[in-house]
Amino acid sequence: MLRIGTCWKWLLAIAGVVAVCVGITTVRTSRSSDTSVVANAAEEQQLALTGADQSAGGTNLQSLPSSLDGTTAPRLPVDTNGRLARTRAVRDFFDYFLTAQDAVPAKALDELVRRSIAAQLDGRPAPDDALAVWQRYNAYRTACAQLTPPGSMLDGKPDFNALQLVIDQRSSLADRVMGEWSEAFFGDELHQQRDDLARLRIASDTTLSDAEKRARLAMLDAALPQNVRAARERAREQQASIDAVAQMLKQGASPDAVRAQVAQTLGSDAAERVVQMQKDEQQWQTRYADYEAQRAQIGRIGLSPQDYDTQVQQLRQRLFPNAGDAMRVASLDQDSGNRVR
Repeated sequence: MLRIGTCWKWLLAIAGVVAVCVGITTVRTSRSSDTSVVANAAEEQQLALTGADQSAGGTNLQSLPSSLDGTTAPRLPVDTNGRLARTRAVRDFFDYFLTAQDAVPAKALDELVRRSIAAQLDGRPAPDDALAVWQRYNAYRTACAQLTPPGSMLDGKPDFNALQLVIDQRSSLADRVMGEWSEAFFGDELHQQRDDLARLRIASDTTLSDAEKRARLAMLDAALPQNVRAARERAREQQASIDAVAQMLKQGASPDAVRAQVAQTLGSDAAERVVQMQKDEQQWQTRYADYEAQRAQIGRIGLSPQDYDTQVQQLRQRLFPNAGDAMRVASLDQDSGNRVR
């Protein structure tokens, strides 16, 4: 049976279905209103770019925004004919630049994307393909920003019908604006959201017994693509291994025992990292025990509160020169009632 905490994680994930718009955006229930939104999207996107260009004085970025310093744009995929390959990687390329949309004018960002497309795809038919998809994607994002979301709660409970509307209408919007690129850009994401919502409905259905819920969830599992089922099974195995390791560490298991447990599901490299982390933590705890002993000695001297604070701070700085370690020590001291006064 699904835990309530897991259900709410699903609810939050589904309620935030729009991955490229600011905030939660969905389409209106009225189809005529939705059609109007789509019809105006391209025009408003162009107006936004023009307005941003005017307000920025025609700003033209010659280099990456500071938020992208030290990073590299994903590669645009090209098929054997030199055309842009219809894969999710194209959206990843655009989303890379959109992470800086709050830091630069829209027109400047548009020019940066266009230059980056030309730099990657020069001499092939693909640049025209990429520019056309970029324009569609901008129109889609503009349409999203105009939409009014329905409420996701009803009488204090999740409104599954409203959440279903969010998913279905967003899918419809993507199909109309993105066309043949809709599946590549949003297909996996929408499939995942529909599956999550179906599981959330089952988990929250008070008319079903635990056995009935397990049976229906198993049917959903069976309907998943093989690669998705395999990925979920690996994730379950890894989580089980992580939980087991956490319990072993809590019980003070030996490094060899921890290494063997982690290696079974996460591999030998991960096992060595976990063992090293365990050793580092043990060494840290030894240092902290030494610190506690010396702090207690300072407390027995009979210093004034101000002198005591000074001595303990100096002790921390000497034994824990790393700022993160010092903050951890201060937090432990506070929890135990031994904070510096």
